[in-house]
Amino acid sequence: MDKGLPGIVVTGASGFIGRNFIESVAGKFRLFCLARRSPEEVGIQRHENMRWIHLDIENWPALQEVAQYIKDHGGADYVLHLAGYYDFSGKDNSEYERTNVTGTLNVLKLAELIGTKRFLFASSLAACDFVSADRVLNEQSPADAKFPYAQSKRRGEDMMKEYSEKFPCTIIRLAAVYSDWCEYPPMYVFLDTWLSNRWSARILGGYGESSVTYIHIQDLIRLLLRIIDIDKTLPGFCTYIASPSGTISHMDLFRTATRYYHGQDIEPILLPKLLATFGVAARTLLSKITGKEPFERLWMMKFIDKKLKVDASFTHKTLSWEPIPRYHILRRLLFLVEKMKHYHDEWNLRNEVLLRRVTQRPNTIIYRVMVESRQAVIDKILTFARTPRRHKRFTRYQHANVDLLKWYTTLFYMVIAATVRSRDHLFMRDYTEIIAARRFAEGFTVREVTDFILTIGNIISNELLAKPELKDMQERVYDNILLTIQLAADEIEDSYALLQAQSPEVIQKIKEMRSPADSDDLKRIVRRLEDICTDAPDIGLSIDNLDHREGDSDKP
Repeated sequence: MDKGLPGIVVTGASGFIGRNFIESVAGKFRLFCLARRSPEEVGIQRHENMRWIHLDIENWPALQEVAQYIKDHGGADYVLHLAGYYDFSGKDNSEYERTNVTGTLNVLKLAELIGTKRFLFASSLAACDFVSADRVLNEQSPADAKFPYAQSKRRGEDMMKEYSEKFPCTIIRLAAVYSDWCEYPPMYVFLDTWLSNRWSARILGGYGESSVTYIHIQDLIRLLLRIIDIDKTLPGFCTYIASPSGTISHMDLFRTATRYYHGQDIEPILLPKLLATFGVAARTLLSKITGKEPFERLWMMKFIDKKLKVDASFTHKTLSWEPIPRYHILRRLLFLVEKMKHYHDEWNLRNEVLLRRVTQRPNTIIYRVMVESRQAVIDKILTFARTPRRHKRFTRYQHANVDLLKWYTTLFYMVIAATVRSRDHLFMRDYTEIIAARRFAEGFTVREVTDFILTIGNIISNELLAKPELKDMQERVYDNILLTIQLAADEIEDSYALLQAQSPEVIQKIKEMRSPADSDDLKRIVRRLEDICTDAPDIGLSIDNLDHREGDSDKP
């Protein structure tokens, strides 16, 4: 990493805002990206000044390891805390406490450990009550809405004020954030309905006056960078609004979107609030039979014809920042409609994934259990392979240097864990290509190598399924472990076939490969593991301490 660049920690890096922010600032910062998903899953290209850390921010011990990792890689000047949980059920959910409260507190403690210059906290205008009070929201408005998400954000804002005595904290209350692909679930549902041939295409609840404000993702990124740019001129504690002033109603959106789509004005059908509530209740009951729950929920009915009005003039003046007119939602709808019409598959793919919120991904849980069980499982693998009665089956492994055998077994185990976490099988393919060449040069048969690999997979799977937290995840363990192992075995066989077809001169060069401690390829694998598994304390793969001596095999 280029230590001449400022460092920034981004939580929620795989989310909509995080992904776009990272893509916009690549090359301008040293990025420490904390996320539950891998960059490959969300389409982020890795680069030399980015470190991607798979992490659940509720896990404080893991964050402590990350803090040290960040300091070892030049530190970070800023923390941008975007991670948060929200769903559309309207119900309380333990994830609000776990992620939005405990997770936020943990990230604040992380910021204190690394000595951050400023902490930027993504809150929401939805944290402010606009239903029971007819008022215009500004930077001084209290976060006093009563529903669970709003309450979790209020507690987050309270923590910002408390921690601002230790380092500068900035609260940023977000409007509804969208892109040219939409990527804001309520608007996606609106457009999907209004621009369809369904019976409900022209229906608006109440008088169509339900309204909020919207901000384009590019305007939001400009705001975040502006705060960082003028950091030294800002107070130690401040609240800003990421929004234009005013409000935009459903009627405004409907008329503009349908005009762009149909090329003519479409008159909506206004459904009184009482009838709209009855209709949603009926669809909710029907969903218990069909299993397909509608997006509209009963709790949403109280927002019919309510207006979230915003006065963001203080933010605009103080930061010398305003949303760019061409990014105003009523102008930008033309871009959204065109993408919906001409790139329908990608449009649906980008938006549908945001409707299905996942609190804890199975691969993340499996990875965590693998890390916690690492030493015990590796010991079982070694005991199994070195049992005398299996000498014929694992001849060369039993003749191996014990320390090197354990090192290689640990390496393979952690490559499996990293593959499970990142869901990036290219890493496993890279590893097996390197290992196949070494085993081939040492005289191993392809059968012995693949047998050992498959044995490791079976032992790992059996050990994981014995864990209480994975007892109902048999299919997930199979998909994440055994399929990965089968891929590794197949790659070994393919590599052996290619190696056996080489000329005697090439084979001789392969046999003259460097010892493990001097192998650039193995060092590259270890460095990659250290980047992926930053929350796995002491993974025990220091390659510099490996025995340099030639001799029997150094496996697997």
